[in-house]
Amino acid sequence: MPSEDLRVDVGAIERSLSEIWRNQNRDEAVTRAALWNVIAHTCTSDEHANAAEVLCEASASVPQRTVIIRSDPRAKAELTSWIGVNCHPINGDKQVCSEEIAIIAGGELVHRVPPLMNSLLIPDMPVAVWWVGDLPHEDEAYVHAMLDPADRLIIDSAAFDSPADLALLTKIAEQTTTAPADLNWVRLEEWRLAAASIFDAREMRPRLQSVRRIRIVATASSDAPPFGENVGALYFAAWLSVQGGLTAATTDYQFERRLHTRGGGIAFVEISFEDGTSATIRRDRERSVLTSAIDGVERTPEAVTRSLLNRPHELISRQLKQPEADRMLVKSLPAAAQIATRMVR
Repeated sequence: MPSEDLRVDVGAIERSLSEIWRNQNRDEAVTRAALWNVIAHTCTSDEHANAAEVLCEASASVPQRTVIIRSDPRAKAELTSWIGVNCHPINGDKQVCSEEIAIIAGGELVHRVPPLMNSLLIPDMPVAVWWVGDLPHEDEAYVHAMLDPADRLIIDSAAFDSPADLALLTKIAEQTTTAPADLNWVRLEEWRLAAASIFDAREMRPRLQSVRRIRIVATASSDAPPFGENVGALYFAAWLSVQGGLTAATTDYQFERRLHTRGGGIAFVEISFEDGTSATIRRDRERSVLTSAIDGVERTPEAVTRSLLNRPHELISRQLKQPEADRMLVKSLPAAAQIATRMVR
């Protein structure tokens, strides 16, 4: 559970944290721990509060120094900070505790955020930046300054507002040492597993190269959903294209939307082959499983039995527990960016 936050001067953060730990160390049941530096970049008070809650829960399984930044150049000029400790019980009456630092920057003082963040990182420990909300492609220099020390960039492309965001994410993956991790990509895992199971059979493998149309029906929360609600479908199409060596010259990509109160997810996939046959994947909501049909014969893929847990702190923890970048995401990003550009023409 989080402790009560203490407001401190930005120049006294480390000194104040040391004082907190000196007091905590008097209690032998408290252990200080950190495996990652985790920075959450937010723009609003709601995003800030949500990030604090999610990372507090994530720190139970992945101890970390948490730095939550609220940065808004349109707000009044300010630079303030708070510190606290997130503690979780282990082995009965013992606790493991992680540090949490909050930074609020506004107006012209936003430019001080990247160097301040760098000064707060624990040396020789990996750095993850969780960019909450839209990735601001309009201010690429600021994004790169924030990501300069980062080993991992965690985003949720469901919040993207433009194909330019995907293009920037692709550029980061290809031209920097920061490995991307997208929570939206992780949510597609069951769909990718279901599609992969279609081609598991020996006789189906050659047909992957004969795909001529990929039709994806996704749910939308309104008639004109934001770009982010399309990214899941884009990722799926890009992933299947990379797997089969498909190109726009030989493959017809079709994206459709259905209104639903819970928008943004894939509802149906149809993969059509050169010989006129097809395979489909759909969700059986009563059983909470995905089912596939090949040439009209329906089955439930053995690898996919139930919808995966997708609570935010679980998704974040999964990314922090992975030692390396998701290579398939990195390979799929350029294709997704290219398909997205064609979609908005």
